[in-house]
Amino acid sequence: MSCAPPIVVSETDLKGLLPEQLRALATDLGEPAYRGDQLFSWIHEQGESRMEAMSNLPKRFRLALVDAGASVGRLKLLERRDSRTGMAVKFLFEAQSFRPGSAQAPAGQIEAVLIVDGDRRTACLSSQVGCALDCQFCATGRMGIRRNLSAAEMVDQLLQLNAVAAEGGERVTNVVMMGMGEPLLNYDEVTQALRVIRHTDGAAIGGRRITVSTAGYLPGIQRLTEDDLNVGLAISLNATTDAVRERLMPINRKWPIADLLQAARDYFDRKGRRVTFEYVLMDGATDSDDDAQRLATLTRDLPCKINLIPYNEPGDEGNAVETPTFRRSPRSRIDAFVRRLRAHTDHTVTLRESRGRDIAAACGQLYIEQENRRPRSAATA
Repeated sequence: MSCAPPIVVSETDLKGLLPEQLRALATDLGEPAYRGDQLFSWIHEQGESRMEAMSNLPKRFRLALVDAGASVGRLKLLERRDSRTGMAVKFLFEAQSFRPGSAQAPAGQIEAVLIVDGDRRTACLSSQVGCALDCQFCATGRMGIRRNLSAAEMVDQLLQLNAVAAEGGERVTNVVMMGMGEPLLNYDEVTQALRVIRHTDGAAIGGRRITVSTAGYLPGIQRLTEDDLNVGLAISLNATTDAVRERLMPINRKWPIADLLQAARDYFDRKGRRVTFEYVLMDGATDSDDDAQRLATLTRDLPCKINLIPYNEPGDEGNAVETPTFRRSPRSRIDAFVRRLRAHTDHTVTLRESRGRDIAAACGQLYIEQENRRPRSAATA
């Protein structure tokens, strides 16, 4: 898990600030506090990123904001893919990268997905450019870690996805931090973004409709447990023995399964919310009858939900990537696993079918596909 420190963004993007922070900024610049509320409204209610278009703000205030190094950023959309099923839209954005005290570094690419499920419209957001945890079945792990995303960049993903939902007269109803990166390794920016997203004058998405997913970064889970931020927690378990989980997810060498189960108990005791265990079904690796039985046994006395996810292979639906190391379990094996697990547990067990296999919807797949299309000299530059 060792890596170079992630690059940070060096300027202040107003999209990542709460109304009270914008009010304080306004007064610092000699303006009435309500100017901060006007700023928040322009950004979050009207979706405006151009300060010159914020017509009820005095020109002197807008110029002062620019002089103070403030901006209203917007991620550049590189590609949008709409699933043929109408159940998912995948976005590939370009995020600018900055090194403090040096010139702008090459841009990084991040992904987000808008998922349709009944009346729900869920935004799956990224928290980092790449990821340091090197989970062996995850396309994002191949990128390594480039940098943390700012709160503003996470909020902007939501605003852009919400604009797409609005094209059909809808709005994003749920948020999951399950995109690229390990959210709890970017704790301060992630929780700041979620506070902005929850604010009643903004997207106003309640904590019951927000979930943070982690590969098992225990210090971050413990910190979220103590935080007053009311959101759901999902832990990517993906194996029922430490030996297998260590092979799939190197983070398990430091924080094994028993630690995660205890952390889930602590989260329920403190928050009163059941943790969701995510479990990816991979052929011959995690999908045996014994795995189903062990999963039921491990979680027997723990208030939780179990979300089973058939592995989304790179290369599904003809996407141009190399042959995957892991494969999706056959349908018969998936069905057998679900039946056995449900027969031995009282927990809610859901099977999450992919809604975007035809658009490389799984985390990191669109980025990898684009990388594989590039000439070798460009890809290794």
